[in-house]
Amino acid sequence: MNIFKLQAAKILSTNYPDLSQNLILDSFELPKNSEFGDMALPCFKFAKALRKSPIQIADDFISLFHGNELYESITNIKGYLNFKFSKTIYIKSVLDNYTNENIFAELSLFGKNKTMVIDYSHPNVAKNMGIHNLRSTIIGQSLYNIFESLGYKAIGVNHLGDWGTQFGKLMWALEKWSSIEEVEEKGILFLNENYVRFHKEAEKNPSMEDEARKWFKKLEDNDLDAVKWWKLFIKISMESYKKIYKRLDVSFDFVTGESFYIQFLAETIAKLETANLTEISEGALVVKFDESDNMPPCLLKKSDGATLYGTRDVAAVMYRLKVFNPDVILYITDIAQQLHFNQVFNIIEKYNPSSKGKLEHIIFGRLSFPDGQMSTRKGNIIPLNEVLDKARDKVLEILDEREVEVPDKYETAEKIGIGAVIFNDLSRGRIKNIEFDWDQILSFEGETGPHIQYSYVRMHNILERVKCSDTSEIDFSALTDEYSYELIKTLEQFSKKVIQAHDDREPSVIAHYLIELAKNFNRFYRNNRIIDAPKDVQDSRIHLVKILISVYGKCMNLLGLPIVEKM
Repeated sequence: MNIFKLQAAKILSTNYPDLSQNLILDSFELPKNSEFGDMALPCFKFAKALRKSPIQIADDFISLFHGNELYESITNIKGYLNFKFSKTIYIKSVLDNYTNENIFAELSLFGKNKTMVIDYSHPNVAKNMGIHNLRSTIIGQSLYNIFESLGYKAIGVNHLGDWGTQFGKLMWALEKWSSIEEVEEKGILFLNENYVRFHKEAEKNPSMEDEARKWFKKLEDNDLDAVKWWKLFIKISMESYKKIYKRLDVSFDFVTGESFYIQFLAETIAKLETANLTEISEGALVVKFDESDNMPPCLLKKSDGATLYGTRDVAAVMYRLKVFNPDVILYITDIAQQLHFNQVFNIIEKYNPSSKGKLEHIIFGRLSFPDGQMSTRKGNIIPLNEVLDKARDKVLEILDEREVEVPDKYETAEKIGIGAVIFNDLSRGRIKNIEFDWDQILSFEGETGPHIQYSYVRMHNILERVKCSDTSEIDFSALTDEYSYELIKTLEQFSKKVIQAHDDREPSVIAHYLIELAKNFNRFYRNNRIIDAPKDVQDSRIHLVKILISVYGKCMNLLGLPIVEKM
C-alpha cells in the first residue's frame, strides 16, 4: 500500500473519528490534472458527516499536515485536497517495493486459499480450429494467468465439443467416401472437407440426415465401428489443436469433452426432478423459469429421450462444484451463448442456492469479416494456424526488408507475428466486436504487439550494455526529472491494474497499462542519457530500467505475449 495514502488516512482518521481509515483510503483518486499533484482527496464525500462545506473541510485538513516531510505541498482546489509527494521519498518507496519484491508478494496473497475454474477455448472435435476460436482461447489463458498471479489455485478446463449428430454425419460420409487409413493420412482438414461435402450433398438428398442420425445412435449405443471413428476424430483433432496451443503458449489442467458428462446425466436429471424443478411439456422434460427471469424454458430431454447440450452443461457445473469446490467458475464464450448460460446458471442456483455468485459467463464480442460471416458447413472458416503462419511470414518479409540480423530469424518472426495477433485482440475491450483486418492486425506502427515487444528489446539492450552497481548505492534524487518521475508513477500502478483486470475480468486493462509503460519508457529513454551519463546517475537510471523490465515482462506474461530479446 502507498505509504503516502496510509499516512494521510491515518492522520485524518485519528483527528476525525467519524471518518474511518478505510473510508478515506477508498476515497483517494488521481487528480484531474497531474499538475495539481500526485494524489487527490475529494472532500465533498465527508460533508454530511462533518457538517461543513467541502472547501472548509479541505482547509481544515491541510492544517494537520504542516511540517510533514512526506508531502512537498498540499493545496485546496475547490474542495479537492491535492497532495504533491516528496519526490525523493516517493521514488525510493516505489523502487524499494519492487527491489524487495514486496509488490509481488502482496499480490500473491490476494487470492490465497481460493480456487478458480476457467472454461476456455473449447473447440469442436473434427473441425479445424478457426480464427473464431482465437478469442475464447487467449482471453481465457490471460485471465488464467492473471488469477494465478494473484495467488489463486487456477484450474483451466478445455471443454471439447465431442458429442452430437455432426459426428454421425461424418461417420456416414467417411464410410461412403473414404477410409480410416485415408483420414489418418490427411488429417483434420480432410475431416472438414467431408463435413462440408456432406452438407452440400444433403441439400440435394435430405435422406442423408436420417442416415447421419442412425450413425450417431450407433455411437450412443457403443457400436464398435462408430466408437472407432469417434476416437479417431478425437485423436486427429487433438494432434492439430496441441500444435496451435503450443504456438500460442496456451495450456489446460483438464481436457474433457461433453461426452465425459454423459455418465452423470441420469443422476443430474434425477436431482432436478427430486427438487421439483422439472416438468413435462409436449412430451419433453424442461425447466421453466419465473416470469421475472424473462427466459424461455430450458429443454433437458426431448420427447424421444435424447439429452441436449444444455443437459450436459448442467451436469458439468454440478461435477465441477463437487470435485473442485471452487470460489468461482468462469465460462469464456461469445455473446451468442448468453441465453444458454443464463438458463444453465439459473437452474444450478435454484437447485443449489449456495452456488449463487460462483458462476460467471465472461462474454466477448464477435469477430466479423469484410466478406461476411463464417460457417463450418459452408467451408469458409479461416484456419487459425493459417492466420498465425501469415503473421509470421509478413514479419519475415519486414525483417528482410530492414536487413535485421537476429540469431534465429524464423523463431523471432514467429514470436512477433503471434504477439501481433494476441495484442490486437487483448488490447480491445473483450465485449467489443472486432473486424478482422489484416493490415491493422499486422501493423508495426502505433499501439501494437510489435511495438510493445520492441520496447522490451530496448530495455534488454540497455541492460546488456551497462551493468548497475550495488543497489544500496542508488541515488534516488537522480530520478526526480519529469521523465523518470512519470515512469515511476506509472510503475506504481502495477498492482492496481492487475487487481482491476481481475475485478473486471478484462485483459485489456493490462494491455493498456503496457501501452502506458512503453510510452513513458520511450520518453524517458529519449530524454535521459544512460550509456554516457555520470556513474551515479547511470546507476540510478539502470536500476530503474531493471525494475521496469521486470514489471513489463510480467505484464507481457499475463497477456501471453512472447518475449523477444533481439528485434
